[in-house]
Amino acid sequence: MLMYRASTMNGATGYQSTGHGGVAPSSSTLRQSSSYYSELPSQQQRRATISDSNTLVRRRSGANMATRRSRSASRRGNGDIEMQRIDGEKDPAAAEEARAKQIREMPTSMSKKREMRNQLHVASTRTLSGCKACRFSVAMGWKRFKERFNDLMVRLEVWRASFKEVEGKFGSGIVTYFVFLKWIVFLNLYIFLLWLIFVVVPQAVFARVLNVDTTNQTCPYDVTTEGDALQYILDFLQGTGFMELTELFYGYYYSSDVIVEFGGTSISYNMPLAYILVAIAYFTISLILMVRHTAKGFRDSLANQEDHFYKHCNKVFAGWDYSMTDEKSAVLKHKSLHFELTTDLEEERRALRRSKRTGCQKFGLYMARLFINIIVIIILAGAGYLIYYTTDFALQNKNNPVTNDDILLFLISYLPSITISALNIVVPLIFASLIRFEDYSPEFEVKFTLVRTVFLRLASLAVLIASIYPQIVCDVSDQDTCGVCQPSNLQCWETYVGQEMYKLAITDFFVVAGTVLFIEFPRKLVVTKCLCGVTRAIGQQEFEIPKNVLDIIYSQTICWLGSFFSPLLPAICVMKSFIFFYLKKWSLIYNFLPPSRPYRASRSNSFFMIVLLIAFMLCLLPIGYSIVQMEPSRACGPFRNQTTMWQTVTVTVNGWPSWLQGILDFIFSAGFAVPFLIILCLALYYYHSIASAHKEMVVRLKEQLVMEGRDKQFLLARLQELDPEQGRGHKKKLDMNKPPPDEPGAAWGHDQAIAMAAHPNVPLIGN
Repeated sequence: MLMYRASTMNGATGYQSTGHGGVAPSSSTLRQSSSYYSELPSQQQRRATISDSNTLVRRRSGANMATRRSRSASRRGNGDIEMQRIDGEKDPAAAEEARAKQIREMPTSMSKKREMRNQLHVASTRTLSGCKACRFSVAMGWKRFKERFNDLMVRLEVWRASFKEVEGKFGSGIVTYFVFLKWIVFLNLYIFLLWLIFVVVPQAVFARVLNVDTTNQTCPYDVTTEGDALQYILDFLQGTGFMELTELFYGYYYSSDVIVEFGGTSISYNMPLAYILVAIAYFTISLILMVRHTAKGFRDSLANQEDHFYKHCNKVFAGWDYSMTDEKSAVLKHKSLHFELTTDLEEERRALRRSKRTGCQKFGLYMARLFINIIVIIILAGAGYLIYYTTDFALQNKNNPVTNDDILLFLISYLPSITISALNIVVPLIFASLIRFEDYSPEFEVKFTLVRTVFLRLASLAVLIASIYPQIVCDVSDQDTCGVCQPSNLQCWETYVGQEMYKLAITDFFVVAGTVLFIEFPRKLVVTKCLCGVTRAIGQQEFEIPKNVLDIIYSQTICWLGSFFSPLLPAICVMKSFIFFYLKKWSLIYNFLPPSRPYRASRSNSFFMIVLLIAFMLCLLPIGYSIVQMEPSRACGPFRNQTTMWQTVTVTVNGWPSWLQGILDFIFSAGFAVPFLIILCLALYYYHSIASAHKEMVVRLKEQLVMEGRDKQFLLARLQELDPEQGRGHKKKLDMNKPPPDEPGAAWGHDQAIAMAAHPNVPLIGN
């Protein structure tokens, strides 16, 4: 159905005055409209499809059913807005919500919407009485409470103002870094609370208040706790000495049940079981939160991929928030939209350049990429060997010191951490310089650089663990009576691993803080205050997303690896990330420029979570292997009297009732696993079928969007025929095989532009 609205046009256009200030179409115009409707390209294609396949193609059945519903007799406003009739007898609250949704979608001003809402609210309240009115009032009160509570939660959101400020000045891409950092802060906070409630507090109560002996007399753990002030400072930085006898490290925790008497009632607390269950819990919570966040990022990414036809239109005509009243917020929103448009235009330019490459240019580019990747592999191999050499040297120096100077011994103990941190600074700079010669898109460049640098940092940690492993596991002939390998003499190897992670965390903090305060800030001062050729060549630095995101992933990997051997390490990571947020924000605003090569934020955010998920899986390998296969230290820790850490779980399960053990045996048997696997496969097939159907529907809807564009082009051509005097004797012929315009301006030819300029009140045509 075609609806024409105009204010003054008549005569040649086929409109007649109604005598009430409005315009009504004549009978000839309606007949002509019906013929135009049958000539629409979409209708012709639909008739051809029906005649060929003898099937009925359903087109927006939900929308058609909605338009067939009865309309309310009363019209609001100026007569152009109609309200759907909604039955509110059965569920007044749902009816009120439906009316509110209709009002929100109406093309009118906010004041008019408020007036209509108040009128409908008064009318609906008058029609109810008794229990229905009471239920309606309760439902509306609950709705208002939820809305106010949600508004309060939004206002209380941590760092909300900072996110808006950064987004306005640097775009949504940079905001993803700070959102990611905030997510890491809360993740580490959850992990810390688990350790604090179930392990640290019980240990502090049992060991200090109840004076429980936490030492092992059979295999003593020798720790030197005496020294001067300098020695205490060095012990604090290294995690040695008195620090080993605190709740910070694994070796201090009790190794058996603690029975506490309260008023004749005995309470038993199994510290080894609590320790291992908390370890399983924090890995499980981390996995669930990462999968949930990654799935949300994928949904946002897929949604953003569907705006190919109208992304510029949405940003230009629907990107502004008209509810803003603060001038500062408006300026930030303006900058954000400007940055997003710049990003889209840069992507279009790169796609155009890629499409114009010749065969020789492609061959030369592929050869350059192959050569650069060979260089990257050589750099990674050299970095791994350097880490292995420094770790082995530090372990040998622990038993046979090469000097008696405390400062030199301190530096040698930090040698693996310093080496890893130095490589993490230098090698990513080399990667960032090399990838510019590979000519990737900004989005893929960010991802590929991130993959390389993540591989470097994860490989460095893997080499560190692999260097420590031979010093822990050795032949029986090389062990003493307590199972300690004599070349290394690590009486509590779990505490030693925790100390290495502790030193890596401290080194990472000082490296990031030192980079901001002593490199980035002085460079900004030199470039802005000293104007010369050298400073112009150096230029002001840009904020690099891969490098900064990698710092977060590296820090979180250290936290995951070290939390099992140092339960209070998550607290250190929370404080470190909290300081990093404000330090990085200050450095970003005062020291950096927006990146000259912008990229999409939504896709990069989901990719960051995928990389973090890979790092998480790699952290599970050494922790899981040490729990299931490796023998715990006999001189320290909650598992000192057991062959493996997992033995605690098996012993606990064996003490359960027989019926509960039978249930667990059935769950882990083939009789349960095979049917469960079959049901899981059927569920996957079912959801795969639904996804395929939705994908086919999306393809059809996209085709319908294309046909609607052709319909608009057809109607614009017919619109010009209604006023032949303005066509200046020239009528544009419609090419039915012509595809829809690539640019919005192409839809309006020269003649249409003249007609629109002459008639600003041209009738609007809609279906």
